[in-house]
Amino acid sequence: MATLVVRHPDGTEHEHEIAGELKIGRQQGNDLVLTEGGVSRQHARLYVEGNTVYVEDGGSQNGTFVDGERIEGPTALTPASQVLLGDYELKLKASARGSSGRRAAVPASGDPATLADAPVKGTRAMPSIRAKATQNGAAKPEGAALARRPARSLPAGAAAAGAGAGPMLKGMTGPWAGKSYPLNGTVLVGRAPPAAVVLDDDSVSRKHAEVERAGTVVRARDLGSANGTLLNGELLGEEFVDLQPGDVLQFGVVEMAYEASDTPVRRPGSGGAPPARRGGRGEPAANSRRKLVVVAGGVIALLAVAAVVKASVGPGAGKNPKAGPAAPLDPAQQVQELLSECRSYASNELGAPNWERAEATCEKALDQDPINVEANNLIRRIKLEKEAFDNFEAARKASELNREKDSLTLLRKIPKESEYFRRARAKARETAARFVERAKDDCKRYLANSQWSAAVPRCQDFMEVWCQKQSKEDLEPPIGQTLRLEGGLRKNEWRPKDPMFVKFLVARTKLDRNAIPWTCPVSDILAQDELGPDQASEVRAMMNSRYAPKLIQAAMMDYWTGRGSEALATLQKLRSKEDQAQYHAQVDDLIRDVSNVDQLFKTGESALTNNDPERAVAPFKEALTTDKRLMAELAETHLSFYRKNIFQDMATASYLRGKHFADREDRRRGCRIWKLGFDFYKGNTDLNRVVAFCSTQAQNALNAVGSCSDLTAVEDYAVPGDGIAEQVATKKAELKCR
Repeated sequence: MATLVVRHPDGTEHEHEIAGELKIGRQQGNDLVLTEGGVSRQHARLYVEGNTVYVEDGGSQNGTFVDGERIEGPTALTPASQVLLGDYELKLKASARGSSGRRAAVPASGDPATLADAPVKGTRAMPSIRAKATQNGAAKPEGAALARRPARSLPAGAAAAGAGAGPMLKGMTGPWAGKSYPLNGTVLVGRAPPAAVVLDDDSVSRKHAEVERAGTVVRARDLGSANGTLLNGELLGEEFVDLQPGDVLQFGVVEMAYEASDTPVRRPGSGGAPPARRGGRGEPAANSRRKLVVVAGGVIALLAVAAVVKASVGPGAGKNPKAGPAAPLDPAQQVQELLSECRSYASNELGAPNWERAEATCEKALDQDPINVEANNLIRRIKLEKEAFDNFEAARKASELNREKDSLTLLRKIPKESEYFRRARAKARETAARFVERAKDDCKRYLANSQWSAAVPRCQDFMEVWCQKQSKEDLEPPIGQTLRLEGGLRKNEWRPKDPMFVKFLVARTKLDRNAIPWTCPVSDILAQDELGPDQASEVRAMMNSRYAPKLIQAAMMDYWTGRGSEALATLQKLRSKEDQAQYHAQVDDLIRDVSNVDQLFKTGESALTNNDPERAVAPFKEALTTDKRLMAELAETHLSFYRKNIFQDMATASYLRGKHFADREDRRRGCRIWKLGFDFYKGNTDLNRVVAFCSTQAQNALNAVGSCSDLTAVEDYAVPGDGIAEQVATKKAELKCR
């Protein structure tokens, strides 16, 4: 049996057996669930055919790569093959066999041992980037031309002139455009901390490059990144190459210019002459001297004019205060800039938030304005989210090490208000399902053998999860009745119905007769949600009554749980059976509807990924209409995977996108987008809060209406159901608007 070795983004490795087929994705229900960045819900599958292991992409958004190449169809693997799925690296264990039953030959480009020790590059491959350096000619060895450039120090006077700012990298593209990154010592550039220059783009490797400042010399090198580092269009190697003011570095697709202090940004190949460099082809010395003479003459002329003006104005003219250094930035403006930066670090629009930087920036704002309401609210939220993130990551690692109890303890600490609660809830249920069965078996065995000291803690582990599904009446005596665990019950005495629970309570009293009454610990993370515990059985019963063929029943259950591809494969299997011809027309309708929902869902999710919830509205609404036809009377009460995720994802994305515009003082557009998400799902607390704000803005705008044109703003703010629409209609009649 083939064995797959999975290297996680944190460097840990786990092995998985490939028994026929192994489905991989971030959605629950896959054989191998990978939840980190870049992995689609149903990303890929591995399967064995003969003695060969094949990998096939499942239509994922970011693709599946084998040895650096994105695959288009089933691809055979050898122990030397490197498979990348998002931030994960996969490879076959060295004992896996080739199709002939013998060990597959190792390519000359690298042996399995070398590949196994290679650093993880969970990065989107961008062949076009490397191609830039080899256009119009044969490929050059990385850094070959650059390595021969003479060492350059900073331009004369730059160290003094730029003492305040110093050498820096300045962003030229994307969200980094205009941002400056000072260079002190050795600076790591990468996609995530510990990089000092964090470029959160999937074309950038986690540890992409280094820029080093040594005295007056600044130099850079690549760190073996997936897509390489370009210096003025030429590939850098792993040896340091000196930089000169105006040089442009490209990390993945992100371009940054090197500035000694205030050097203007320049793109290679753009118009205009490059800045003169020491020892390079600058202007001739004579031209430089002529320019100096002209400048000096201009300065003398200006001084002469100033003297004449002063003499003509008279003695009182000199009483104006002397011009000093530039006025410092207004404190209120400084606070607002810091808050804007804090919100940016705390936002998940560009990937995972950087809670440490967000907290540090907000603390600076509080140093300037200790009672600033927004800063204090942001700090509270950042501390909550940072702690939740730390607990979630620690829980995930504990679960991978089979320490389920520790994992559940950490997940219980994540509050409902946190952005991580939804992910933590799914993780907690998955962990609890594995944990409680073992705890239950141990509990039963210890109780049966009267091993009270061993039974109580182990039963406690089980009961803390089990009790979350029980009603209060099953766990505590009613008012006016007392608990009696053994013997016959008398009047006003009560005993739980669950015999194992009774035995657990008896065991507690055996150890400590004065033990306080046991209560079920409140756990939001494990509590039953509005979907209820028996949804699957109720959906299955409906499908069984609605469809006679077993294959259709199985396909519709796959659809309900979000396994659209599996549902379609099962329906196609039934469609190919000639003896089931009476069901073919029904199957054709189901294939069309299931396929439409799956494709429309992916289209809408793609729009959300690109921060465009407005473009997701049409495909999502069409998907919901078709889903209602498939789920019939259970559509609104037993939400399918597609309906549930459309509701929640649309609400979350609309809130974040609307906030993006509201933070930039475009509240009307912000409200329009918030209302889109609210129209899909009214259970999002953030959306409920902001649409209430929009409704207030609508009322204020309505009170200030002076003409028909003013009513457009009111309609942008108004929320369906808040009563503003009726008032707008009355106002239109009053103003005789068309």
